Amino acid sequence: MQIFNETLDRVAHSGEAVFATDGADRIILWNKECEALLGFPSRRVIGKPCYEVMCGRDGNDNVYCHRNCAVAFQAREKKEDPVRRFPLTVKTGEGKTRRISSSMFSIPSYHPALTTLVHVLRAEETPQQAARAPEPLQPMASPEGEFVALTPREAEILGCLAQGASTPAVARKLGIAAVTVRNHIQSILQKLEVHSKLEAVVLAQKRRLI
Repeated sequence: MQIFNETLDRVAHSGEAVFATDGADRIILWNKECEALLGFPSRRVIGKPCYEVMCGRDGNDNVYCHRNCAVAFQAREKKEDPVRRFPLTVKTGEGKTRRISSSMFSIPSYHPALTTLVHVLRAEETPQQAARAPEPLQPMASPEGEFVALTPREAEILGCLAQGASTPAVARKLGIAAVTVRNHIQSILQKLEVHSKLEAVVLAQKRRLI
């Protein structure tokens, strides 16, 4: 549960417009960037079904967002076939419509039906903007499909490494023993499945873990 809460908190503060839904499609997270993009304050949408809030339609104005939608099923149960970004026309808090792009990934639970879904939203982009934009927020996963989450201390140490700090310098900055720093670094390398601190920093920056 602690790792789940840390993961959801990291998602909320990723800088992307994101919301998350539970196994019944109810909204459990709606961050500030999502408020700014769609004009709904979180207090108006938390606990509501996502399809009632978004009212999403496809490029031909057909209803896209609905109970147990196909992309939610894909994100929950088709780990080998991740959801790709797709365009939507959605309702805003001012009663207007807006074109956005959306992607989705899951934070697994012990049963697929209880999996939390994270929706990553972006304002409609030109083809040139889309080509330059970084990939939307995605989770780190092990080969077995288990979600990988760094602890707050591991993220702190990785952030120090990204600034070029040596192991002794990290230890001094954080007020812990150098051997403790080395143990955390070893854990980070194992979680990210890389072989060096540089690889870890590059991967973490690419996936916005730090």
